[in-house]
Amino acid sequence: MKQKKNNLTARPQKTSEIRKKFYKRLIFICLGIIPLLLIGEPKGPERYIGAAVVIILGYQFRLIVKQSQLIVDDYFPPKTDNETKTKPFDNFIYYFAMTLFFSGLVFEIIEIRVMDNTMNSVAFFWKSAFVGIAIATLLTIILKSTKSTVYDESSRRYAVHFGLFLGFFLLIPAVASFINHHYADKTEDCKTYKIVRKSTESSGLYLKMTDNSEERFVVSRDFYYRVFEGGQVQLCTKKGKLGYDFVEKFNPVYE
Repeated sequence: MKQKKNNLTARPQKTSEIRKKFYKRLIFICLGIIPLLLIGEPKGPERYIGAAVVIILGYQFRLIVKQSQLIVDDYFPPKTDNETKTKPFDNFIYYFAMTLFFSGLVFEIIEIRVMDNTMNSVAFFWKSAFVGIAIATLLTIILKSTKSTVYDESSRRYAVHFGLFLGFFLLIPAVASFINHHYADKTEDCKTYKIVRKSTESSGLYLKMTDNSEERFVVSRDFYYRVFEGGQVQLCTKKGKLGYDFVEKFNPVYE
């Protein structure tokens, strides 16, 4: 006689409702990015379409963030949902991670203007952020190897991961920016650049650099209205300690 197959082992595992909603929102966000890429930086009526899409995508992203702990727990179930007694070291790591996040956020806000006006700022930020992610990853590996109980409880595990990775992601670029401009050379180097276009969303100027690339710089609102597309602006820069020039002064050029 042929043996009957075990239906319990043959039956595929059903996708949970949490994952289904997560996948739907991810697909919705990916589809919404397409019109934003096609529109680019709008100057006419299409900017209202772009703004509406951004609001809708922001709402979907907010829902994902709101449910993020449940999503993580669904993929990686914790050992316990509630602890009757927390170890002192586990408690210390929890508060350290939260302090790190808020410190990184504050320092990022303080340094954001200088970072915006640093040459090759995008590359500078992502290189620094990668170092921050690497530090958080290394620290996580050490904690999981030596003090794994830190990640046993659901809410603490979520807070520690969130605080360490996002905290170092924000803090390291901010610290790198501070070191770069605080210990910079004293000599200024002034050069003139062409204004390719002006940003419609903030006081930003897109300038044509010496290698024919475009780079965005943030200026004061008053200076923004004193210059025009196709005109020129003088940037007086200093050599940063980490090798990245940053703008010390913006001067209008009148022909």
